[in-house]
Amino acid sequence: VALLLPSTPEYPVAYLAAAKAGLVTSGINPRLGPREIGFILERSGARALVSEDGLRALSPAIPGRAEPSEDPVVAIVWTSGTTGHPKGAMYRESALDAIARIEAALDPRPSGRTLSGVPLAHMAFMTKIAATIDRHTCTVFPTGAWSASDALDLIERERITHMGGIPTQLVLMLREPDLAARDLSSVRECIVGGAPVSPELVAEIRESLGVPVVVRYSCTEVGLCCATRPGDPDEVVAHTVGRPLPEVEVRIGDGGEILVRSPAMFAGYWDEEDSGIDPEGFFHTGDVGELREDGNLRLLGRAKDVYIRGGYNVYPAEVEGVLLEHPKVKLAAVLGVPDEVLGERSLALVVAEDPSDPPGEEELRAFVAARIADYKAPDRVEVRSELPLTPMFKVDKAALREDLPRE
Repeated sequence: VALLLPSTPEYPVAYLAAAKAGLVTSGINPRLGPREIGFILERSGARALVSEDGLRALSPAIPGRAEPSEDPVVAIVWTSGTTGHPKGAMYRESALDAIARIEAALDPRPSGRTLSGVPLAHMAFMTKIAATIDRHTCTVFPTGAWSASDALDLIERERITHMGGIPTQLVLMLREPDLAARDLSSVRECIVGGAPVSPELVAEIRESLGVPVVVRYSCTEVGLCCATRPGDPDEVVAHTVGRPLPEVEVRIGDGGEILVRSPAMFAGYWDEEDSGIDPEGFFHTGDVGELREDGNLRLLGRAKDVYIRGGYNVYPAEVEGVLLEHPKVKLAAVLGVPDEVLGERSLALVVAEDPSDPPGEEELRAFVAARIADYKAPDRVEVRSELPLTPMFKVDKAALREDLPRE
């Protein structure tokens, strides 16, 4: 059953109803473009779609795989692969139970009132629904598109105890002109995740809100991984993503790649043989890091060709493929470059098919946004006469980065 719904109570009701009926739920982020939504519906083989228009039956492109099991697949959480095509991470009932168990071991207290800052199709909700129920969490949903001002309004009005989000959201909230006049006294903790967080942001949150900051690290496939703990020194919170959570094992593999094994992990990708899980049961994240002597994990970068814009993973190959569909584009390369607010933003470098009639920046941005998620549209476009190539006739992105101006 595919759920294409905004952040409303109907989403968890439909999710839980499908689980009770023994069905598999495939959440779809409403921000995705028509092409991406179509791909997920076709690849998942969904028999039914629940949207704001109601419930309707679908003709599945492939047979559904739901069958009686002692440990059934409950949810498919979609994430982009290195090729840009979404991959469906399958979560079994035992993994959702493990996440609830680990969350309770980390903090057995009821978790109070939490403000949801991501679409409910995101792994932060899909994989933690059992933990949400088990810990008696009251989740408050924004009624429309997220904004810093609206988020602060909800924190005040609903007396939110646990605020958080991706670094971009927190930066925007801290920069609201009337922040000092807001009554945020209900907040007990601020949780940051979804993208790298700077030491400066951690310090600013603590100074502005006067609450502990917890940094978390995970990915769609592992459910839970590492987190700092309340009371950790500033140096740990600012420079690491904390220690592995209970029942989670972290190992550093070849090239510094972070490997994770736990009962909270996904069970493999839907309808794909390669799961990224090795024979010992460790998932290869594609992220690079180091385990310090104190047991805290420090992130060093990403082995995969991906950048994180405002908390969303964007794979250059997908955006480049769309740009190359434009009749005026002969060659394209997309890079993630640092940005103070978004964490990273995108720069598209293109070679025109006809140098005398190059494509315009807004023309290309609109072209991409009409076909895939709007946040994947290039933030900046530069037209160049040529792009450097490797011996294998691929765009040499390392050479492109060397030529970029230092900011």
